[in-house]
Amino acid sequence: MKLKSVLIVSVILWMGTFGTVSAAQAAGTDDALTQEQLEETLTPLLNKIMEADHIPGTAVVVTEGERIVFSKGYGYADVGKQLPVDPGHTVMRVGSLTKSMTAAAVMQLKEQGKVAMDQDINTYLTNFKVPLYHSLPITLHHLLTHTAGLDEGVYHLAAPSADKAVPAETFLQQYLATQPPVREPGTEYAYSNPGAGLAGFLIEQVTGSTLEAYMQRSLFGPLQMPSASLIHQDSDPDMAKSYQYEKGSFQEIPYSYPNLPGAGALSVIPDELAHYMIALLNEGSYQGQHILKQATVEEMQARQFTEHPGVEGVGYGLFRNRTGNGILTLSHTGDIDGFAAKMQLIPEHKLGILVVSNAESPGKPLRDQVTDAIVRLLPAPQIQDPAVAAPSSPDLEQYARTYTMGLGPQHGWGKWFRWLGGKNFEVQNAGETLRITGVFPEGTGSEESKTYIPVREGLFRDKESGELISFHQQAGVWKLTFIQGVTIEEKPAFLQQPSTLLAIYAGIGLAWPVMVLIEVIRSLLRLIRRKKQQGLGHAAFIAVIFSIYLIGQLLYGNSQVIFGYPSWYAWGFSSLPFLAAAAAIHLGIQTVKHQQQNTDEKRRVRYGRYLLVVMSLGYTFFLYYWNMLSVHFS
Repeated sequence: MKLKSVLIVSVILWMGTFGTVSAAQAAGTDDALTQEQLEETLTPLLNKIMEADHIPGTAVVVTEGERIVFSKGYGYADVGKQLPVDPGHTVMRVGSLTKSMTAAAVMQLKEQGKVAMDQDINTYLTNFKVPLYHSLPITLHHLLTHTAGLDEGVYHLAAPSADKAVPAETFLQQYLATQPPVREPGTEYAYSNPGAGLAGFLIEQVTGSTLEAYMQRSLFGPLQMPSASLIHQDSDPDMAKSYQYEKGSFQEIPYSYPNLPGAGALSVIPDELAHYMIALLNEGSYQGQHILKQATVEEMQARQFTEHPGVEGVGYGLFRNRTGNGILTLSHTGDIDGFAAKMQLIPEHKLGILVVSNAESPGKPLRDQVTDAIVRLLPAPQIQDPAVAAPSSPDLEQYARTYTMGLGPQHGWGKWFRWLGGKNFEVQNAGETLRITGVFPEGTGSEESKTYIPVREGLFRDKESGELISFHQQAGVWKLTFIQGVTIEEKPAFLQQPSTLLAIYAGIGLAWPVMVLIEVIRSLLRLIRRKKQQGLGHAAFIAVIFSIYLIGQLLYGNSQVIFGYPSWYAWGFSSLPFLAAAAAIHLGIQTVKHQQQNTDEKRRVRYGRYLLVVMSLGYTFFLYYWNMLSVHFS
C-alpha cells in the first residue's frame, strides 16, 4: 500500500493515547517516572526514529508497581485504512516474546509437581523421542536456557497460510528425524526456536490439552488478556498489519503461521501484555491473581546459564543484563513478519517497558533506543556491578585472529545457509583494547569497526554500545561469542570457508547458463548458414538441466525453505541434478568407447568431455553434501 506523501507520515506519528498515573507517582517517591517525563522524552524520540527508519506504527507501554503509567500509540496500525495504533485496542504480533510465557507455563507445571527441570524430557514424550547426543539427556532446564544442543531450525518453521500449518508434534517429529542434536547439552548457548517449541509441546503432553487451551486457562485468563491468542486471526479488524519500506512506499508483509506456537505465535493488545510484566515484577500476581509463586518468579529471573562468569546470562524465558550504570534488567525480544517487539523489566524499580512496532529498523532497533531512553530517566544505583572490574595486563594478542560466522543447520534442508551468509570478523590487538571489524549481528548491515575494552579475562565490552563479547578456546580452536547472541569459530581452512564454498557454488553454477547460451548462439549460426541442425548433445543437456535447477533454487528454493517444500519440489525438482549426473556418466562411458574405436579424435575434444564429466559429478556431489538435493548427505 502507498501513502500519498511522506508528509502524512510525519503528521500521523503524533497520534496516540495516554495511560493512567502510577501508584509510585501518587505516593511522590523520588524514583517514580511521571507521565509528563515519559511524554517529553519519548514523543520527540519516536517521531524522529519512525520518520528516519520508515516505521509506520509503534506502541509503547510502561508499567510501574502494579499499574500502567504510560500507554501511547504512534502512527498507523493499518496504513491503507489510516487506522492509528492504539495500545488499548490494536492487536499486534510479538513473536518470540511468546517464549517467555511458554517458560512461565512450564514453571507453573513445575510448581504443581508435574515436571522437573532436571528430568530427561523423553520421559514426558509418548509418540516420539528426542535423539541423544552421546547418550546425554536433554532437560527442560536446557530448553528454557537455549542450551539443549539442538540443531538450528530453519526448514518449515512456519506456513504461508493457516490451512498449510502443521501441529507442533508433526513438525518436531520431522525435525528430529532429520536434524539430531549437534552438541553436548548445557555447554553452549544457541538461541533455539525448536527448543522453545518443544517446551510448548511438552506442556501439551503433560496437561493433555492444546497449548492454546492451557495458556487461555492458566495465563491469559488470570492475567485478563482476552485478546491474547496463539492462533492468528486474519479477520480480526483490530489486528495490525506490518510493512517494509521499498521504493518510496510501505509494502504490506503477508502473515505467516508458526508451526511451533510456543516459540513465537502470540498476538495480543499491548496494554494486556503489560499485565504479564506487572505479574513478573510483583511476586507473580496481577490484581490479586497469582500465576506463579514468588519463589518461582525469582527462579525464572535468576541466572540459570551464562556464557562467561562475568556476565549476567539468562534465566528461564528472560535475558539478564545490566545497563551502563549497573541497573539489572530482564528482557526478551520478538520479531515476526516485520513486527518487532521488546519487553524489558527493571526489578529494582518495579518498572516494565513494552515496545512493539509494525516494521523493523534498518540500524539500531527502535525498541532498544526507546528502552535506553527510559532507563536513562532512572537514578543510578549507589553500588555498581562488581563484574565490570577490568583485568590487569590482559594478553590481547592471543585473541587477535580472523573469526568466521557461518550460521545454519548442520543437518537437513537449509544446511547451505552456513556459507550463503558467511562473514569474517578481523580481531586486532590495539594496545589496551581490541579492534574488531566486520558485519555485526545487531549492527547496521554494513561493515563496521568497533573498539572493545577488557572487562575480565576473555570478556570485553563495546566502548560505545556497552555490548559484551567473550573469547574461549575449545579443542584447540578459538571461539568468539556475542553474548546472548551467536558463537563463531576462528577462520577455517580454505576449502571450508563460506566464501570459498559460495564461490564454488556460484562459479560453477554460472558456467551452466553460459554453456547454454553458447549452444544457442551456435544453433543460430547454423540456422543463418543453413547448415543441418544437430540434436541436443550431452553437454547441452547437462547444462540445461543444471541451469533450470539453479534458477529454481534461486527464485523459489531459498525463499521458501522456511515454509517447507511441496513434494513436487522436494522429491521431483530437487532430483534434477541426479539426471544431469546420469547424463555425465553416460557421456564418460561413450567417450571411453569412442577413444578405443577412433584414435584420430582430437585430444582437446576428448579432454573437454572428461572435464565436463568431472565438473558435473563434482557439482552434483557438492549439492548433495550441502543437502540441496532430494537425497541428503546429513
